Amino acid sequence: MTDIILNNIYIILLLPLWVFLIIMLGRFFSVYVNKSIIYVLTLGASILGAILSGVGLYSLNSDKILETSFPFIKINHFIIECGLHVDKISLIFALVLFVVSFFVQLFSISYMKDEKKNYRFFALLNLFNFTMAGLFFSPNLFQTYFFWELVGVISYLLIGFEYKNPVKSLASKKVFIINRIGDTAFVAGIIMCSYFMFSYSNNINFTTLSYVDMNAISTLIYAYTSTPAFWGICLLFIIAALVKSAQVPFYTWLQDAMEAKLPVSALLHSATMVALGVFIILRLIPLFMLESGILKLIAVFGILTAFICSLCAASQNHPKKVLAYSTSAQLGLMFFALGALNIKAAVAFFVAHAVIKSMLFLTLPRENEKWSYVNFTAFLIGGLALSGMLLSGVASKELIFTSCKSGLSITAFSIISFLTAFYIFRIALKIASEGLEKVQPRVIELLAIIGLFIANILLYVYLWKYTSYKVAEPFWAALTAWVCTYILFIKNAFWKVPVLYPLTYNGFYLDNFYTNKITKIYEKCCQILGKFDSKVLTNYKPTVFVAKTGVRVTKWVETNIMNGAVLLVQKFSNFLSKLDLRLQSGNIQKYNAYAFIIITIIISLLLITYTTILLNLGVGGE
Repeated sequence: MTDIILNNIYIILLLPLWVFLIIMLGRFFSVYVNKSIIYVLTLGASILGAILSGVGLYSLNSDKILETSFPFIKINHFIIECGLHVDKISLIFALVLFVVSFFVQLFSISYMKDEKKNYRFFALLNLFNFTMAGLFFSPNLFQTYFFWELVGVISYLLIGFEYKNPVKSLASKKVFIINRIGDTAFVAGIIMCSYFMFSYSNNINFTTLSYVDMNAISTLIYAYTSTPAFWGICLLFIIAALVKSAQVPFYTWLQDAMEAKLPVSALLHSATMVALGVFIILRLIPLFMLESGILKLIAVFGILTAFICSLCAASQNHPKKVLAYSTSAQLGLMFFALGALNIKAAVAFFVAHAVIKSMLFLTLPRENEKWSYVNFTAFLIGGLALSGMLLSGVASKELIFTSCKSGLSITAFSIISFLTAFYIFRIALKIASEGLEKVQPRVIELLAIIGLFIANILLYVYLWKYTSYKVAEPFWAALTAWVCTYILFIKNAFWKVPVLYPLTYNGFYLDNFYTNKITKIYEKCCQILGKFDSKVLTNYKPTVFVAKTGVRVTKWVETNIMNGAVLLVQKFSNFLSKLDLRLQSGNIQKYNAYAFIIITIIISLLLITYTTILLNLGVGGE
């Protein structure tokens, strides 16, 4: 069975790409405009991807890795390979991707039916699945970086789908620019690792930084580098992960991503773009394990993000902003688990969070619409699960809680659980107070929400059956928060803490700092460099002399060498033409004489050559 999966796993990548090309080329050449075909192809690609990932996950042993690759770029002995790397981690991430994508795409059929050019929206969804799957199944860091960049580009296009809207267009640009920080750190880390492998490793294959050889590569990097250099490499990868997963201090871009369409928000916040930071930390765990301080740093960043973003979420009044801060906070808990080397708990919570958060987003109403009773009920169920009190949420959070070994970490985790339950129930009560409506549910949208709810139940059954955990402090902290929130609500006792509320409501003013302060600093640097260029370099006599000398030398080379060579070729061609013209007399006797002379010369040269060869071979001496 594993051979069958390996031989056909490429379909997971190629099918969404194929659907994207069909939609775009078909629309470009006006072959068809049938929306039903687009919907069927899109959903079919996600279903088949989920089936292949699920079967592969079931049949593949936990310690087995399947890999196939071929040379893609070759520079002397340096070869970058392209291919597929199939293991449990890649299959889990791919399965979550396609399951969540299927329900989001199903929801989008109803949500986007009146949208102009919705074919482009579904084409981008397929292209997004292709880039994500390509990243999950990449066999080395170089291919990972290629798809890492593509994911950023496609996310920019999805967030800025309504590019004519200046607010949404600006938001997509801000998301793209902030992610450049992480992308730059990521490629810098890759180049440094590859350089050390190329310079000091005896195995040239290690230079491509294959995941199969990551244990050996990590050990060699640790051996060949000094402690500061090793920490520098690890910090570059950690920065890349922090930016992509919207952790402190880079969580501001996730608020801008909220300007996207609702299905896009559900997709980005659940199992796709923001999960890449967690994924790359998982892939590079062998590197980080060599320094305990690095793992502690990852855990500290995670718990700090969870605390700060939970505080920010508790002061927001819009459900989308609450869920956006909540995403950063929950991903922070995954970072905490990875820093504590509780990998199973981190993966379990990743899957649970993907299902729960996508369901929460899909329950949100459209703009200028009130909540329906059905959507509000689904939101409450998802909120209970996210708080760690119901279904997969309670199981996965209790698994992460087992990573807490000290009293400080237990207290911090309990406070974060309390804050999570507080902001979820607070926004739910706020929604209920604004009034609910009896609205006929849209069947397709309801099916998508029910499907995610069933997935939540199935995951809980699996975790309950195959993992061991017990209800502990996080559950009771969340329960206490729901009770306290309800009491505060009925007594109308919510108050705004003077200093803390403005800080948390504005995200600790980080976005304002980036938008105003950093851009002004960058603008000032550009102005200083511009003045230095115009005032100093332009009027500096040695610089002017060198520039003029270069111009003069170039002019002389062009006039005397380049143009002279062209004229020489022209004169030689004219000479040959005139000579040939003289030979063209029209006299056949002269032609025969010329031919006889030429043939005689050729035969004489052949005879001389033949005789020389025989003499060298010693034939003539006998």
